[in-house]
Amino acid sequence: MEPLSASLLDDSSVSTKVPKVHLSMLQMLLLNAVVCGVEIVACAGFTYIPPMLLKAGYSEENMGFLLGMGPLMGFLFVPVIGRASDRCYSQFGRRRPFILGLASLLVCALYLIPFGEYFITLIIGVRPLSKTLGTIALAVGVVLLDFTTQASLTPCEALLNDASKNSDQNEKIFTVYSLMISSGGIIGYLLTAIDWTSNPLGTYFGGQEASIFSILIIVFTLMLASTLMVAKEVPLSNSVVPVDIATVSLSSSSSSPSSLTMASATKPQITHESGYESSSNSSDDGMEMGKIRTRNSKRRTKGFWGALACIRSVFLKVVLYLPTQGRCMTNFIGCVCWFGRQLVPSQLIQLFKIPKVLKLLAFADVCSWTAIMGFNIYYTDYVGQIVYGGNPNAPENSIEGKAYDDGVRVASWGLLLHCICSAICSFFIERFCASYGYKTTFTLGMVTFVFAMMGMVLIRHIYFVNLMAAATGFAYSTITTIPFMLVSKYHANKKVYFADLPPALLSDSERGIGSDIAILDWSYFLSQVALTTAMGTIVHITGTLISYMVTAGSMGILAIYYINRIIENEGQARRCLLEGP
Repeated sequence: MEPLSASLLDDSSVSTKVPKVHLSMLQMLLLNAVVCGVEIVACAGFTYIPPMLLKAGYSEENMGFLLGMGPLMGFLFVPVIGRASDRCYSQFGRRRPFILGLASLLVCALYLIPFGEYFITLIIGVRPLSKTLGTIALAVGVVLLDFTTQASLTPCEALLNDASKNSDQNEKIFTVYSLMISSGGIIGYLLTAIDWTSNPLGTYFGGQEASIFSILIIVFTLMLASTLMVAKEVPLSNSVVPVDIATVSLSSSSSSPSSLTMASATKPQITHESGYESSSNSSDDGMEMGKIRTRNSKRRTKGFWGALACIRSVFLKVVLYLPTQGRCMTNFIGCVCWFGRQLVPSQLIQLFKIPKVLKLLAFADVCSWTAIMGFNIYYTDYVGQIVYGGNPNAPENSIEGKAYDDGVRVASWGLLLHCICSAICSFFIERFCASYGYKTTFTLGMVTFVFAMMGMVLIRHIYFVNLMAAATGFAYSTITTIPFMLVSKYHANKKVYFADLPPALLSDSERGIGSDIAILDWSYFLSQVALTTAMGTIVHITGTLISYMVTAGSMGILAIYYINRIIENEGQARRCLLEGP
């Protein structure tokens, strides 16, 4: 007899065949419009943020700390966002509320960075305090912008998978996704290349930075509206209530045949992972759904006040218990650890119990992103100091200072070529994957990247270095498409690819596509945190900035090793699971 957990949580036992949908190219472009907008904001905004922080009085150490806060927040909160979007019962759908919320924070950050001091002056007047608060507003805006430009991609990527789930266009829509990211980079870098102070628009907004950020607000808002209007999401049904694994196991072990019969006889509401549902129009179903929603609402309310009561109880225990003990510090640490375990939901712990196929993909993704971000972050500094022989700390009008500025400006063209090459390669990724496979295409991209890093180190002529920068666009186009294609493929047949998970975790309500896409984005954040933490030490030990490109190339070689362990078909998945952990 089938276990109760399977009968309750296995979608295949209740789902019906959903007719395939076809998305036009215009629809796919509009669904990806917000992704393009986010990339425009990231590329254009962070070109000006470091100089603005230095001009505001922040030291380079403090600037590095602020720029590392955004990825760290993403590292902590993006898995929670992905998990929450899978379980969202909003009437506006599962993904759009998170996209709109994060986008609103992004727009607030775009206002705070150039206009924070102006708004504070309007509120409290021109005082010395307004200057200090303006500097704080700039820092808050920078951290918020860094976090939201990266975290907002998680629900966007899940929305793309939802839109193409019932079609054969899943690979194509992520190819368009890579194209729009590259296009956003091109537009962003072009916006920063324009001298806005020499035209009426710059005069109206009041300077280069104010003009750029004002244009970014307008462009991003229009692109966000395009995606939200074209996205069609049906609210997720409340009938499939997430079930705790321990509860299911207990009930299944003690259930009687009559209870199993009742469970199987209950008419379920058909719910699909994409957020689209099919249901009967009968009044009985409507009344039942109303009861279910009421019960869920009470459960959520009770859970909220229960959490507050738990916090209050723990606080009182800590206050009353610690002073009476001799080993205060030991008891305090024990209480803090226990309190942390109480606050961390079991769903978040289960999130990191990922199947083996996703672990292998995550290892490859972390190494690949560490290599590529090592190039992206430090390329302009490498060209300014190593290729041009400049010094960023030299006086403003000195020869070394001008050489560094010229190197950074010319290196920006290399990054622009990188984005153009990535956009061009995006058109062919789907064909390459169909002809040669996911692993071969992914490996070829990283091999190209490693040779490009080697070329930059050996031949330090600016034209050749920028040519190598353009070649890295192929690797960027593969990492922004192939991992998402593979995750979508895994979710299309979870019984095979996720066979090492308990049956209770295979349901869409327990492990949706958003949770696993969040793991890929988590890999991206981890790569940035690792780079910002370790690269300074590596440069200090080696004593040369050449270690920027050497480190990126070394991580590329490590990525190639893990890419060749990725699972790309069902046969490999079965063999992988037989081999064990």
